[in-house]
Amino acid sequence: MAKRRSFSQLAGKTLSSSVAKTLRETFGFAALRPGQDEVIRSIAAGQDTLAIMATGAGKSLCYQLPALALPGTTLIVSPLIALMKDQQEKLVELGLQAALFNSTLSASEEAEALQRLLAGELEFVFVTPERLARSEFIDALKTIRIDFIVIDEAHCISQWGHDFRPAFLHIGQAVGDLGRPPILALTATATDEIIADIKLQLDRPDMRVLNTSIYRPNLALRVEHVTQPAEKQQILLEQLAEGDTSIVYAATIKTAEAIHQFLLANGVEALLYHGRLPSKQRHENQDRFMAGEVKVIVATSAFGMGIDKADIRQIIHFEFPATVEAYYQEAGRGGRDGELAECLLLYDLADQRTQKYFLGGRYPTRRDIGKVYRTLEDMGGSQREAVSTKALRQALKPMPRGKQDVILAVLRRDRLVELADEHWRVSVQGNTGEHLDTLAARFEAVALADQDKLDQMMHYAQNAQCRWCFLLEYFGEAAPFERCGHCDNCLEPVELVA
Repeated sequence: MAKRRSFSQLAGKTLSSSVAKTLRETFGFAALRPGQDEVIRSIAAGQDTLAIMATGAGKSLCYQLPALALPGTTLIVSPLIALMKDQQEKLVELGLQAALFNSTLSASEEAEALQRLLAGELEFVFVTPERLARSEFIDALKTIRIDFIVIDEAHCISQWGHDFRPAFLHIGQAVGDLGRPPILALTATATDEIIADIKLQLDRPDMRVLNTSIYRPNLALRVEHVTQPAEKQQILLEQLAEGDTSIVYAATIKTAEAIHQFLLANGVEALLYHGRLPSKQRHENQDRFMAGEVKVIVATSAFGMGIDKADIRQIIHFEFPATVEAYYQEAGRGGRDGELAECLLLYDLADQRTQKYFLGGRYPTRRDIGKVYRTLEDMGGSQREAVSTKALRQALKPMPRGKQDVILAVLRRDRLVELADEHWRVSVQGNTGEHLDTLAARFEAVALADQDKLDQMMHYAQNAQCRWCFLLEYFGEAAPFERCGHCDNCLEPVELVA
């Protein structure tokens, strides 16, 4: 790896010339997009940075450019294996030294990547948050120079976010163990509440927040109000008749499968994607869609982060998602080439039943939290012996595994339990009831916030305001106009009767 600059050398005027040369010679771009330069300058100056950038705004370049001008390794934490694989392969194609660590590697592949890591050969290292929770991996990272840490899809770290991932709660502790290098957190959506929680979870209260605007003028937002499933189906067929590249989102696996079968029965070639499909089939369907072999894919939210196909012309929500954040993330996958894309929501008020059902059992109760802690405490005995993850999961049945993961993650974050080599033990014995009460109260607060988010999503669909003005205001951004001029409410405004 060639010797490069330090943070202090990068800050200021030298950054522009360095970035311009690397941008041109390595990535083949003549100029940065709006907002990228400020983010790059911030992290290059060693400033902890949260960058909120619209989908398709080029977030990856914001860490790739400064990384190539610094002497050590850049660590990228990503929630999706497919996403990190795609980014790693693109960097390798550019002649850069990049490797990934996740559960798909064979023993020999992991050993080779680890050898390159320890030798200081890697410019970029991609990891899952689960891998960062392993003490032996942290020990390996301690032997190299880490310039800064990138947290991709940073909204996943917040319990207030629409896509909370328990494994992300370990990141703050891992960053501390690595000597607290600067952090660049990246996301397309974050309310003030989520921003505050990201700072809290990462223990970076002075993190600089750069919001480059969520507005994308090439996305035409539209809502069709329907009252019958047959109406939705007819509109869907009409929308897909032109043969444009399209994603059709459903709220449940059952609905996604039904839509897929309906389209096939009506002569529309379409693929299916959801989390319960076999891994091989999911990857095949994604690859065929990304390659343009099939123009339509019906999917749940599992087909989401990391989908970077430039020519998607339609995003159709057959049912509305639970939050405005989720809607914007999914709608934002259209039009990444800058050309016009339509984002259509088929809104049936009855669909709220689906989302309210999901909200009902999403978060752990005080009883759930107590059960996990007391089970681990009882299994460990008075000597606080370590309990294997497998044995603990068996003892906690029939509690869903996802709920177990959330509880264990927050218990570990609050240092009530410890994890080492896939074995758990309680850290504190005795009177922990008050602490567990506090955890339960947090989850109750998040559940109430989720209900409010659902109400806001329904308000988006029902109101006569400019759709883009609504979104901008929701995310705390002042709208530069009263009407965007290209959403349905602007093109066909509702006439109010006095």
